[in-house]
Amino acid sequence: MSVNGDVGFDSVADAVEAFAQGEFVVVLDSPHRENEGDLICAAQDFTPAKAAFMIRYTSGYLCAPILPALAARLELPQMVGQNTDPNRTAYTITIDAADGVTTGISAQDRSWTCRMLADPKAQRDMFRRPGHVVPLQAREGGVRARAGHTEAAIDFCKMAGKEPVGVIAELVSDGEDVAGKAEMAGGFGMMKRDECLTFARRFGLKVVTIEDMARHLAAS
Repeated sequence: MSVNGDVGFDSVADAVEAFAQGEFVVVLDSPHRENEGDLICAAQDFTPAKAAFMIRYTSGYLCAPILPALAARLELPQMVGQNTDPNRTAYTITIDAADGVTTGISAQDRSWTCRMLADPKAQRDMFRRPGHVVPLQAREGGVRARAGHTEAAIDFCKMAGKEPVGVIAELVSDGEDVAGKAEMAGGFGMMKRDECLTFARRFGLKVVTIEDMARHLAAS
């Protein structure tokens, strides 16, 4: 795998092909931004098995990028009136599917909520508030307008011919078991570039950067 002389990354075209087949992709942002990798999937492909995998290997804080038009249709306002997040991530109020879930937190329940978001006929009364899935309002224009994982998920959905609703979560280093103790040992931070590449190779996932996505889209 080599893109622009950078060994380890896949081409955006190859990643889109895998994404179109329902696979996860790993997307890294700039070393000058968060310098982190997100696991990304199309919401319509987000099965309980995929949700369980994402919860196991990420922060477990599952977010669902959506477009402004869907946020308006579902009446999902911003979580706060004054956003002080350094990257201006546009969190809306949280949701669960109104039907077909129990508490809303399980892999089964969260996968169903995300798939409901990707239903082209989704309406406000199909969701209850608050919940356990965090929609994120993407910027119009995708990664060329804002170089974030939120926009990367929407761009991947569009390039792969999917409904423009994604599911993302940050890859984390959660340490190792400590024999006989209810605790972990080791690093507990976010996975950075090399760890993300190792993770992607371990599970046969495509991995790209947001910068390469922006170049690919500009050339399309």
